[in-house]
Amino acid sequence: MREGLSHRALPAGGAWLLALLATHSSGARIDVPPGPCDERPPAELPASRDIYCMELVPAPGIDGVSGWVELRRIPGPFTIAAAPDGRLRYRAVLRLSGLPEPSEFGAYATFVLWMAPLLLYPIEKLGEVGNGTFELGTIEHNKFLLLVSAEPSAETEEPTGRFVLRGQSPSSRMRPADLLEFLLGAAPLEEREEAIEDGAPEKGGGAEEKDGAARWSGVPMPDGVTMLPALTRLRPDATPYLPAERPGEPLVEVRRRELMRLEDGDAIDLEAGLVRRTIRGRSFVMYGFNGQVPGPLLQVPQDATITVRFTNRLDWPTSIHWHGVRIDNAYDGVPGVTQEPIPPGGGFVYRIHFRDAGIYWYHPHYREDVQQELGLAGNMLVRSPRAEYYGPVNREEVLMLDDLLVGEEGLVPFGLETATHTLMGRFGNVLLVNGEPDYALEVKRGEVVRFFFTNVSNTRTFNLSFAGAPMKVVGSDVGNYEREAWAESLVIGPAERYVVHVRFPASGTVPLLNRVQGIDHVNGRFFAEEDTLGRVRVRTERIETELGEEFLRLRRDGHAVREIDRFRSE
Repeated sequence: MREGLSHRALPAGGAWLLALLATHSSGARIDVPPGPCDERPPAELPASRDIYCMELVPAPGIDGVSGWVELRRIPGPFTIAAAPDGRLRYRAVLRLSGLPEPSEFGAYATFVLWMAPLLLYPIEKLGEVGNGTFELGTIEHNKFLLLVSAEPSAETEEPTGRFVLRGQSPSSRMRPADLLEFLLGAAPLEEREEAIEDGAPEKGGGAEEKDGAARWSGVPMPDGVTMLPALTRLRPDATPYLPAERPGEPLVEVRRRELMRLEDGDAIDLEAGLVRRTIRGRSFVMYGFNGQVPGPLLQVPQDATITVRFTNRLDWPTSIHWHGVRIDNAYDGVPGVTQEPIPPGGGFVYRIHFRDAGIYWYHPHYREDVQQELGLAGNMLVRSPRAEYYGPVNREEVLMLDDLLVGEEGLVPFGLETATHTLMGRFGNVLLVNGEPDYALEVKRGEVVRFFFTNVSNTRTFNLSFAGAPMKVVGSDVGNYEREAWAESLVIGPAERYVVHVRFPASGTVPLLNRVQGIDHVNGRFFAEEDTLGRVRVRTERIETELGEEFLRLRRDGHAVREIDRFRSE
């Protein structure tokens, strides 16, 4: 009986951590639970087969042989698994059936599985296979082929025999645009002639203004990436909107976020209004809570109840949603569901009880694509009475991640009557940490920092890393995990929060990086995007309280385990 696949070499770099993350099998045929390629009862909603299933097609003249490769999710603290450079990681499971004896194809003794990019070079040997189910380990290629060949020996290092099965990854279906599609795109019929005559895309713009009113223009694109020419001429069917300074009401310059330490029974005033923000030398009229971006950081003890007297100074109706907090519906802040929209000049009194420790955030729930995008978001840090709740660190940092879409003429406008990009908003091209494009932190050598991350961007998922500095995930949206986990990078989608501990063992400058894979639809390719969100300067002076040994231990939170135990059977 043939053996299954052996352990496959992982990419170089960070080997000690990848060993913890790898999900390789012991090498034998395996039994696995149902996956995305299995048939499900009609009542169930399985993952899309088109995205996660690779059908292996038999070569011409070979009948009765079939195979599937399932790209399964790798278990971990995040919704998806990604490498630090942004490539997605999958746990691959191979299923083969109908293979005859290799000798039926000639002087062959076994079958071998190979993986290659679409250009077929280089080809990587994955191992010996046969009928049954096999673990392939971790795959993190963008586009790839899988090939099964009959070979004289399992020791061969490159394919020399007959190919029996082959398949393409779902991502490889993405193809460059053909000439007609490139020229015509999705433009309305009356615009196509003009698009063909001009040919070239317009340069990305933003808010063109005439007589003080915002006007639609092109959307800026990443360097080296273009848009179908006809698409560059499309404009939203909505009135372009940008906030403007009011006559006789001078704008306040935005202030940095302030910490408000609150106790049970405290009351605060919160106001949404116009501010002036300067980002990389350019001045914009935007929004802020109490003149701050992000809004004030509310720090409260668990089980506290506070009162927030809110005033709306915007030109829009609005409300405040206390995201993640288990709260009475009357104060949840969703217009049309739990409260009426608060009109311009109006107010509302919220009473918020914090049942759970953790990191939360507040934001509008009325035209989030405009109001949240322009700066209305703030954090709430709820402290547990347990002193050891998160484990020991030398300091804490609360970081709010965001992005902003800026063109050559300024902010790209919003639709006045309706959202114009997606339901919640659009990708920005200026990435922000706590409202600024260049985050800076100074620490001592060996210092362990607890970072509370919140992603308040409308659409963007970040993939954060500290350039190799060791990082572990200790909690997320509503408190501690059962068990802490090492992570090479932090994958955080819109509205998510994560609590991570990072140790900075060596002096120097450590960049905070966002590394993702973009898609160029015109050329049918993936491309790497890397942004430096900020820098941590690590001084040569060593931290007085060394926490290196504690940092290396992955703690288990017994309280979280007991809470989840009540529901584990469900």
